[in-house]
Amino acid sequence: MRTFTLILLLALTLTACATPSPPPASPAADPEKPRVSMRLQWFPQFQFAGYIVAKVKGYYDEADLDVTLNPGGPDLVPMPLVAAGRDDFGSTGADTVLIAREQDIDVVALATWFQASPVGFMIHADAGISGPQDFPGRTIGMFYGDNVETEYRALLAATGIPREAMREVPGDYSLAPFLERRVDIWPVYVTDQPGAARRAGADVRLILARDYGVQLMGDVLFTTERFLRENPRTVRAFVEATLRGWADAIADPDGAVELILAYNPELEREQLAFESAETITLIRYGPGERCPGINNPDLWAAEARLLQDLGILTAPPDLAAAVQSQFVRDFYAARGVRCGG
Repeated sequence: MRTFTLILLLALTLTACATPSPPPASPAADPEKPRVSMRLQWFPQFQFAGYIVAKVKGYYDEADLDVTLNPGGPDLVPMPLVAAGRDDFGSTGADTVLIAREQDIDVVALATWFQASPVGFMIHADAGISGPQDFPGRTIGMFYGDNVETEYRALLAATGIPREAMREVPGDYSLAPFLERRVDIWPVYVTDQPGAARRAGADVRLILARDYGVQLMGDVLFTTERFLRENPRTVRAFVEATLRGWADAIADPDGAVELILAYNPELEREQLAFESAETITLIRYGPGERCPGINNPDLWAAEARLLQDLGILTAPPDLAAAVQSQFVRDFYAARGVRCGG
């Protein structure tokens, strides 16, 4: 879970600027800023395979970019760090981009990696919970102020379950409260934590909000309007090299696992293999099947409406300003792929 904190404190760090409309950049043109940093949402793992593969295979080098991949964590949240200019690019949830823009933090989504949300609600298989209708009277871990809470609120709204019917306890980045059965329902990123729970001996099931009509997206690549306006060739080069990295990771997940193991030796091959299958499923969901990374306008509009219905957004966002799709579309068009949408 990636906590969305400090944003209000940084809302004034960006100068207001016009809707981004970067000019086409010649492939031969050098990036305006050849040395850039990318803030991940967590430590390097398969969730970020596209960036890691692009770096290790030299795709950023070929684009004349010197890229530093910085890990994220509870105290290293991409949104405020990119908004403040400490990093040039970041990874965050689609909902976080729209919430930030309503707070006058002018960030722009460049590519949507997870076309479906990675958030799920993990239960023990023998807990007698088959769906949200069995949540009342149970204890649930909660990570407040981020995409987990958004997903939770949307799931309850879709199924008519009152929030006060559950007992919420603050979440923990350790699975111990769930594994020790002190908590009945545990929010997870389906790309990694269920695998860890099973390796610890737990027999678990997942409840997914999308099975109840909730359509939310997940990880997106973003930057600021100002950085995009001042460095369009840099942004184009970074997006295209990252798309090459993801294409390789999707085509050869086992090879990507080996590269990630070399990049982050603290990881385990078995866990990365689990992550690869789950991550690729989310990336290739819906419009991502044909064009991984595409910003689908219908999905972004649906997410914006849902956030308004939940009261998380107070007004319709300017999606033309919030989402910049040209670089991804150009990447696929150059390869003869029509993404649609």
